[in-house]
Amino acid sequence: MSETQLGILVGGIIPALLFGISGICQKLSNQNGISTGAYVISVGIGVLLVGVFLCVKNSSQSANMASIIPAVAMGLCWGVGVLLVTTAITEYDTKLSVLAPLYNMNTLVTVVGALFIFSEWKDVSVVKLIIGSVLIIAGGVLVSS
Repeated sequence: MSETQLGILVGGIIPALLFGISGICQKLSNQNGISTGAYVISVGIGVLLVGVFLCVKNSSQSANMASIIPAVAMGLCWGVGVLLVTTAITEYDTKLSVLAPLYNMNTLVTVVGALFIFSEWKDVSVVKLIIGSVLIIAGGVLVSS
């Protein structure tokens, strides 16, 4: 397996499976009567356990304010997003099968940000990017209608 293929497996396929399973766990938790605050705290405990494991496994972990601030901002954005999905499931009885394709259009936000913030536009195929983006949007629209 090439390094590129390994990167796609480790950073794309396995996380896609884990994020998909996490959505199912979210709905299971919500169906069993957890409040939104308790849900977000419980998820935070899970994330904290992963971080503690990594720090124990490798004591040379490092951080500085320039790296901590965007990490905390990421956590805040993710936490509020999870809160809103949970609210849609519990308060509005919205189907997870409808929500998941919509909230996974976050890919487009990430792509646009990476293109401009990290100047990745220099190294991508614009045609493939446009085709992929149109398919993502079409899928979201199709599922939500």
